[in-house]
Amino acid sequence: MQAAADTWQLGSIDRASTTEQILQELREAIIDGRIAQGEALREVTLAKTFGTGRSAVREAIRQLVQEGLVDYELHRGAFVRVMSLADRLDVYVAREAIETGVAKRVVEASEPADLSGLRDALTKLRETARGHDRVTEDQIVADIGFHQALVRLAGSPRLTRAHETLAAETRMLLRHHPAYPWSAYVGDHERLFNAIERRDPRAPDVVAEHLRLSARLIGEELAREVGTVT
Repeated sequence: MQAAADTWQLGSIDRASTTEQILQELREAIIDGRIAQGEALREVTLAKTFGTGRSAVREAIRQLVQEGLVDYELHRGAFVRVMSLADRLDVYVAREAIETGVAKRVVEASEPADLSGLRDALTKLRETARGHDRVTEDQIVADIGFHQALVRLAGSPRLTRAHETLAAETRMLLRHHPAYPWSAYVGDHERLFNAIERRDPRAPDVVAEHLRLSARLIGEELAREVGTVT
């Protein structure tokens, strides 16, 4: 059955940077649930909805597949990924592999890393979190920005690209973060920053503990939400 794309409240698209705009529209609609898990993404229907060519839609869907938000099946097409709790939290397993590796590389490097970008990202997170014990959209963006700044310290374009593909799924998960004192939320990131700044050999462990705490809190909240629904 063809998905009714006109019910997803997708915005119109300008001609400039068409693929990127389509990608942004579809990504946001998937993240906030306007396009439900399992929905088919039909190129013809979406091109008509956006008033664009199919090639731009096809390229946007290809990027969503890379980001883990969409599955593609031969002869059937593209569908918003249906994710179990374990599937969702697997993003933290992938992030841990990347971020702990970066931390190890940074603290063992012969020269200290330039931490100005990471420091700025921490300041932004502190500003957006202040006074909010419920995670806000601005705080989610700042949180992801902090971890992206951490990965950039490795100076590896490949690691950066790999980590960026996890950002959309991370956003979805952080929306389920339970109430948590904002000072503790910031403090968790400050401990991570301080370990990197001191070039503490335990920095990779601090990163791992940080990510595992987030995964546990979010996992417990998701399980609670599922239990409430059922």
